[in-house]
Amino acid sequence: MATKKEPGVVVFQSGIGRGKTVTTYLKRVPLTAAQITTLHSAPVSLVSAPGAGKAVIFHWLTFQFTFGTTQFTGGGAVTPVYHGATTDLSGTTGVAAATITGAASATKLLPTVAQAGITANAGVDLLAATADFAAGDSTAVVTISYSVVKLG
Repeated sequence: MATKKEPGVVVFQSGIGRGKTVTTYLKRVPLTAAQITTLHSAPVSLVSAPGAGKAVIFHWLTFQFTFGTTQFTGGGAVTPVYHGATTDLSGTTGVAAATITGAASATKLLPTVAQAGITANAGVDLLAATADFAAGDSTAVVTISYSVVKLG
C-alpha cells in the first residue's frame, strides 16, 4: 500500500505479523547548482531527524545529475551521511566527484553495501566528502529510500 505523507514523500507499508508494519519512505530532493557547489560546507538535508527514541535506516539513494552548460570543478565524492557526521551510510565510495565535474548527464545508484551503524534522532544529509565544488551550473535530483525505527 502506498500513501502520500508530505510533498515529495511516498510511504509504503507492509505487514510483518503480530499487527506490526514496516514503513519505507521514498523521497525526491531536487538540487540546484548553488546547493551542489556548497555540498561540503553546507550539506543538503535529505531526511529530517525523526524525533527522540527513533532512528533513520538508509536503504538506497539515486543521484540523477543533469549537465547544464558549465562544468563544476573541485569537490569530492558525494555520500549520504547522518547529520553532522562524515561516514558514508551506503558503505560505497559514493558518487565520484568526476561524475559531477564531468560534461555529461549521469544517474548513479548508491545501495546499502554495509550499514555504518545507526544514530538516534539524526536526519540524513548529502555531503561532498573533501571540498566544495566550484563554478558549475548543472542540477541533480536525489531519490532516497529509508525507514524510521523506534529504538529501545
